[in-house]
Amino acid sequence: MIRLEGVTKKYLGRPDAALKDINLLVPPGEFVYLTGPSGAGKTTLLRLLFGAELPTSGRVLVGGTDLGRLPPRKLPLLRRRLGVVFQDFRLLPQQSVFENVALSLHVAGVRDAALVRRVLEVLAQVKLLEQSDVPAGTLSGGEQQRVALARALAPSPGLILADEPTGNLDPDNALMIMRMLVGDYVGGATVLVATHDPTLLSLVKGAKVIHLSSGRLEERS
Repeated sequence: MIRLEGVTKKYLGRPDAALKDINLLVPPGEFVYLTGPSGAGKTTLLRLLFGAELPTSGRVLVGGTDLGRLPPRKLPLLRRRLGVVFQDFRLLPQQSVFENVALSLHVAGVRDAALVRRVLEVLAQVKLLEQSDVPAGTLSGGEQQRVALARALAPSPGLILADEPTGNLDPDNALMIMRMLVGDYVGGATVLVATHDPTLLSLVKGAKVIHLSSGRLEERS
């Protein structure tokens, strides 16, 4: 599902590379924790995986597609197969909670009754059904994170990338979010969760843990 071959990422004006000669293989249906301190390169790695950035050198392959060779016009097609939970939510603040979640289904080609049914289902799972008509921008940070997760999971993607998905949540809501991610993993999705919270690592038996430190990668399990 995911393959990185000798990936290095450098930014103009920065003396050190954000990622340094990363090699990584994540087979389909695996659950992976990506750990490391702030600034270690976790978000950069995730941005490479959904095509927001290209590597300075090396290859990034997702589902067999080399993102460095993918024409920009085909990138939206690739992203339809991904569910991405961003650290900064990326919601449409003036649109309702329902509309934000529905957008990912609309892009995936889901329409009418099937769309409504699925949106209501995932909103119930994240305990936001009663807020479905509320503008997303008026919610608390934790609630917005739950909307972002519902939006990512609604199309039942084959690959889920989550950047600190529990960072703004209390322990009960964090556990709920992780249970949803585990549920999709059990259903066959490949899941990669970037986190600095060590308490999450024991929630998925058999999960692989990889650690980033100063842009370098080491596998821990």
